[in-house]
Parts: sequence; structure tokens; C-alpha cells
Amino acid sequence: MSTETVSPEQIASTRKIAASIESDILRRLAEVTQDRAAAFMDVSPSTVSRMRERISEIALLMAAIGCQTTGADSMVVSQNELAALKLLGYKYLQTQIELDRLRG
Repeated sequence: MSTETVSPEQIASTRKIAASIESDILRRLAEVTQDRAAAFMDVSPSTVSRMRERISEIALLMAAIGCQTTGADSMVVSQNELAALKLLGYKYLQTQIELDRLRG
């Protein structure tokens, strides 16, 4: 068990992130519909309805452990991968600028 204290600012930040996660989940559920989500899960729509009652708790847990939501068409990259992409993009642009300058 952790004995590390959590500041009021960290709690507020976690709650803000949780609210965003909850909103994202509810928006996506509305887009898919409760019945269709239930069909994908092979459960009854009433089970999904009962699950909705706990979404705020689940969202808070997700925020507390550092999880966030992302769209199925999104791609998640690590900080190292992002840094590598930035460096490659920078080097590419440097080369293009130099070539443009030489072509003049």
C-alpha cells in the first residue's frame, strides 16, 4: 500500500480528467447506442444500463491510474516515439529548406 500523500491539486486534476473520460464514454455509448453495445458485449441492454450507473466511478479509477480513452481510429505513441518523429520531421524540413535555397 502506498503511503505517498496526494495533494488537493492532484485530486482536483484527477477529477477533471475523470469527468473528461466519463463524458467521452457516454458520448461514444450514445453514438453506438446502448442496445448495440450490449449486442457486442453479448449481454442484455439492461446490463449496459446498470453499468452506466458506475461509469463515473470507473472513469475516476481510470484517471487515478493514468488511463485515458482514445478513439478506435487513433494511434498512441510513446514519448520516445514522438521525440523520434519530431527529430525526423525536423531533419527532413532542414534538408528541404537547404535544397530550396541551393535551387534558388
